[in-house]
Amino acid sequence: MDTLLSVGLSHQGAMMRRMDVIANNIANASTTAFKRERVVFQDYLFEMKGEGPKDLRQVQMVLDYGVVPDMKNGELNPTNNPLDVALDNEGFMVVENDQGERLYTRNGKFQVSVAGELVTQTGERILGTNDQPIRINPEDVNIVISDDGTIRSDLGEIGQIQMIQFDNYQGLERRGDSLYFTDRPERPTVGLRLIQGALEGSNVNPIQQVTNMISVLRSYQSMERSLNDYSEMRDGAVDRLSRVQA
Repeated sequence: MDTLLSVGLSHQGAMMRRMDVIANNIANASTTAFKRERVVFQDYLFEMKGEGPKDLRQVQMVLDYGVVPDMKNGELNPTNNPLDVALDNEGFMVVENDQGERLYTRNGKFQVSVAGELVTQTGERILGTNDQPIRINPEDVNIVISDDGTIRSDLGEIGQIQMIQFDNYQGLERRGDSLYFTDRPERPTVGLRLIQGALEGSNVNPIQQVTNMISVLRSYQSMERSLNDYSEMRDGAVDRLSRVQA
């Protein structure tokens, strides 16, 4: 394949990937605690074979390196529900699904299950600092959740919601329902606190994302026109060359 076509296709592939991420951001503009994402690209330099100068044989292409969430806080929406919590600053709460898998969430819309465990809306168990589910009995009334995650009722302390942070948030794998998975090492929290009776909104700015989408579309279309012009020019040159040889 021609070098120009290869470079052009790598650019279009990068724009398509970016468009997918922007579309997903817009679709989740009203999702609780959703973090907008951006695509990280890296340059890929390879050297073509030939006898020309090295500088002319080096070709630079664009590769999709990964997706990084923007951990900036979303708007806090008061709910006055004692089991609703919002995280202030970057970080996550730790949950466990039915398969025993350790997952992470910022969606603090919690409830008490039939088994008496504090769970997410989709049933994942909220883990305490001892890596065990937090149990709330029917007798526990007037629940108060401190900014460090400690849960208390009129009967005393119930447990403490486990909160963690990562040194690097790149590579978080979305699992749906506001859940994430990663095998990156956790670290103790710094400056992270819980706010009771509120939920964090999405940090997506729809207008900005639509503007980004238009910019990406124009960039893709511009490259497409350039590739079409090049293809027509090359086909015309081959056609003229064949007539001269004939």
